[in-house]
Amino acid sequence: MITFQGVYKYYSGVAVLQNVSFSIDKGELVFITGPSGAGKTTLLKLVFGSEFPDEGEVKVANFELSSIRQREIPLLRRVVTFVFQDFRLRQDLTVFDNIALPLRILGEKERDIKPRVLEVLKNLSLRHKADSIVKTLSGGEQQKVAIARAIITNPQIVLADEPTGNLDPHASQDIINLFRRINTMGCTVVIATHNSEFFKNKQNRVLTLREGRIYEDSPTISN
Repeated sequence: MITFQGVYKYYSGVAVLQNVSFSIDKGELVFITGPSGAGKTTLLKLVFGSEFPDEGEVKVANFELSSIRQREIPLLRRVVTFVFQDFRLRQDLTVFDNIALPLRILGEKERDIKPRVLEVLKNLSLRHKADSIVKTLSGGEQQKVAIARAIITNPQIVLADEPTGNLDPHASQDIINLFRRINTMGCTVVIATHNSEFFKNKQNRVLTLREGRIYEDSPTISN
């Protein structure tokens, strides 16, 4: 589903990622961890196609990111979606309209959009918030809306970059549990986080980055 082979990425001549190689299979839940500046966000951007490798190969589903054409990027974005730390929602729109936005961009008919959005809201326990303006919601609720928007198009891969960075511990755990539920539905989920509490003592694959390199690739992390 996702393959990196000998990947290097440079910014202003400095290697942010160095000789990174790994594969993630369909349906895996993987945490990417490491200190600030280790290259976690850059790695996710390469998967999403908002950055491209300077050396090596990145393959996502059937796309070769090293040579992808610009006109193919919208097709890639149907396969892989991104959940950001700062939500990136339209604060002036309702919850319903924020979630419906990707479907409207794709040209779906309104009569088809409504039941799909309401079903996602129901699954995420947000049905009662459908008509609420986003700016009135708590941080945890806004992140749930961002996740709902990310999965409304039925992507194969969901990426999340520090999705709990602006949330309190209780809301953070709710969000991680939500990603776990999405993963059980067959979606590949990759979460970048510095918070080891989310995967400590659990049977989850953890990729640890240090100074742009894969330092460890393990199914668990010790105390």
